[in-house]
Amino acid sequence: MMNGDSSLRSGQPAVAALVVTYFPDLGFPERLETLLAQIGRVVVIDNGSDAVCLAWKGGFAGRPGVTILENGRNLGIAAALNQGMGLLAAEGYGWVLTLDQDSLLETGCVAALLDRLAEDSDPERVAMIGANRTDAGATLAAHRWLRPKKGFPFFERVSCERIRADGVTLVITSGTLTSVAAFERLGLFKSDLFIDLVDFEYCLRARAAEYRILVSPRAKLSHRVGAKRQARLAIMTLSPMHHGALRKYYMFRNAIPVMRAYGAVFPHWLVYQLLAMAEIVIGILFFEDRKLFKLRACLAGLWDGLLGRMGPARRVF
Repeated sequence: MMNGDSSLRSGQPAVAALVVTYFPDLGFPERLETLLAQIGRVVVIDNGSDAVCLAWKGGFAGRPGVTILENGRNLGIAAALNQGMGLLAAEGYGWVLTLDQDSLLETGCVAALLDRLAEDSDPERVAMIGANRTDAGATLAAHRWLRPKKGFPFFERVSCERIRADGVTLVITSGTLTSVAAFERLGLFKSDLFIDLVDFEYCLRARAAEYRILVSPRAKLSHRVGAKRQARLAIMTLSPMHHGALRKYYMFRNAIPVMRAYGAVFPHWLVYQLLAMAEIVIGILFFEDRKLFKLRACLAGLWDGLLGRMGPARRVF
């Protein structure tokens, strides 16, 4: 097992990083170097990028602590996460930092995540610790976190500073420190979801098993969600993500089985998810291009989700 970077204090758990790539941009090698400055063990799993997008490998091949695995085709985010988690669990790592290819860690992010774990009174019941992320879009807005509250709409979105000891409902894959022990008890990420809501389903599964999900205010991460841009519609401020039609399909399809599994257990999340889906449709109607294709993809996703047609999309958008 390799130890983490020297910036991590002795006595902290052994941590590795896992990055899943799919046609990464030219800035990926720089972001990978930033990651390696904080963690000495990194696994990169590529889901079928072409040779041009894999040219970055030349600068990291044979680098101590770096493993690059190529699947040759897109197996989906869940399958790649399961590959990497299994590999690092076998090496004896206790925590794995998962990252998207376009996320950038700020200095001290990993140490801050581990400090948040060390501060907790019951760390064995912590499944995940998320970074305090900002959207790298036009607003650079700090993320607000979901948690339940009494009375309709049963949820609220709060800043890191207002998060209680019982944690939050959801974190995304990128910038999240995941407990290997909890992963081995909870089971694999759901590969039949392929992409979208893979992280939400895992979070809800963890919360249903009485694990907690924490966030570190001092662990800073820049992460862009789609091509999000804020827009005004009457009295509402929306954040259309401008994802392509295929991503819209997965978002709506995968919402169906996850809502069936956890909607009654977490009604505050169910209301939040339904409102988020409504916002996607409004965003398409008023602010996004290829409106007909994207709306058809949303409807097709709902239909396939109701029929249980999971895995890679059988439709072309």
